[in-house]
Amino acid sequence: MESQWLFNFLLMLQFAILIGVIVWALRLSKRLNQMKQRHEESELNQRKQVQVLASGSIGMGRRLVAIEKKLNLAVEKQSEILSKEGGVSYNRAMELLEMGATVDDLVSKCGLIRAEAELISLLKQESRRNSDYH
Repeated sequence: MESQWLFNFLLMLQFAILIGVIVWALRLSKRLNQMKQRHEESELNQRKQVQVLASGSIGMGRRLVAIEKKLNLAVEKQSEILSKEGGVSYNRAMELLEMGATVDDLVSKCGLIRAEAELISLLKQESRRNSDYH
């Protein structure tokens, strides 16, 4: 009878341990599912952030390309202007003014437009006034 009692006790103990293991396994499974869900949400959030960053980078790249094109056009135009002005000698115009040339002389001999010739003449006159005062 004592062995029967011991057998029943061990059987009940095994049953209680089995129930404990099942409860523990269910809780563990629930925690794993929660962690998996959080991980999936985090991964989705990271993918969205990467997409936003990629879109921003693409947009910024397009803007940079557009700005680079504008800059290149500006440099080309500046080069054209400088090459056109290459025949214009402002120093020569100043020398001619020193020798008493008129605005019309500057236009014909230096290839200046009338406004440029008048401006140079005015600057030369102002320069003479300032040097007379000092």
